[in-house]
Amino acid sequence: MASIMPTVTTASATVQTAIDNLCPTPPASLRFTHVHYNDADPWAHIMAWISLTPQTICIVYLTLIFSRREIETIILFIGQLASEVANHILKRILREERPKYGTMGDRDSLGFGLPSAHAQFMAFYTTYLCLWMFLRAYHFSARKRSCRAIALMSLTVIVSYSRVYLFYHTWKQVLLGLFVGTITGSGWFAISVAVRELGVLDKILDLAPFRWFYVKDTSHYRSFVRDEFAQWSVGRITYLTYFSSQRYYVKERKLR
Repeated sequence: MASIMPTVTTASATVQTAIDNLCPTPPASLRFTHVHYNDADPWAHIMAWISLTPQTICIVYLTLIFSRREIETIILFIGQLASEVANHILKRILREERPKYGTMGDRDSLGFGLPSAHAQFMAFYTTYLCLWMFLRAYHFSARKRSCRAIALMSLTVIVSYSRVYLFYHTWKQVLLGLFVGTITGSGWFAISVAVRELGVLDKILDLAPFRWFYVKDTSHYRSFVRDEFAQWSVGRITYLTYFSSQRYYVKERKLR
């Protein structure tokens, strides 16, 4: 038995050497959903989930683009990506470090922290949608606009606070992120309005690729949820009426 152990140890070392040769550098981590938090703190666990809100919104973006084909969603998503590029550039210019005790000793691998990308993301998203709801979404009631705006702003504050709570950012970094996101969201909304008013958007929608994929622009004057429900209700009544009449016809024939 004792003679077998050195052989097993040598074989394990050989396998490990082969693996190291195939992968000379340590494996990287996919940061898209990678959040460090204090496992002993239940609030930290909740904040870690909350900090994944921007990633969730990105999934919602792609889902809506493929399912609804609304140009408004595409415009908003392009602006969101442009805001992320601006955040990346600002971090390289300002070069401010993250908090000293941040990310469980993994601070350096995340890069600089000013401005906060999460705060900027949420501020852009909230600013654009609020401006769209109050200035373009004519089919929304005043109550619905106010409730949605309050919900969006509350979510932005909570996500921004989660980054401070988890020691990913300082308050200064978060506040600057909120400021930059508000400015970029307002500017992008102004550009989208100008593109519409100048007739550029109509020309874009007439291009062959957009016509092939049935891209439309209806989100500012109709609610697809309400319209689809109304269509389903009418179709349901028509179907039930037809089915009942057919069943009655079959019953009459049997009686004859």
